[in-house]
Amino acid sequence: MNLVRRVANLEARPLLRIVPPEPVPVESPADVLAVMAEQINAVRVDAITDATEKARILGMLSSVALRAIEAKDLAARLEALERVLKLRRTEQEDGKKRKGWRGY
Repeated sequence: MNLVRRVANLEARPLLRIVPPEPVPVESPADVLAVMAEQINAVRVDAITDATEKARILGMLSSVALRAIEAKDLAARLEALERVLKLRRTEQEDGKKRKGWRGY
């Protein structure tokens, strides 16, 4: 391909304006899930990327998203368990105070 034809092909292509995304805080599994969803959707609508490359990227992003979902579920279960233990501890302390008040 000669230089003139290459330049003509480049000029015929539409210009892509890449807008950098706003920074997203990633501090919890829910934040990771939000970023993963955004990136999965960006890959799906990308017209330039080859189909096999899209499949590879989507598979990798999906596996990361699944791990984030598991971490989110685990964090929620741990938080619920901590609340129950705190309530039990409070109930036991209240029970000891009542017993002490009655003189038992």
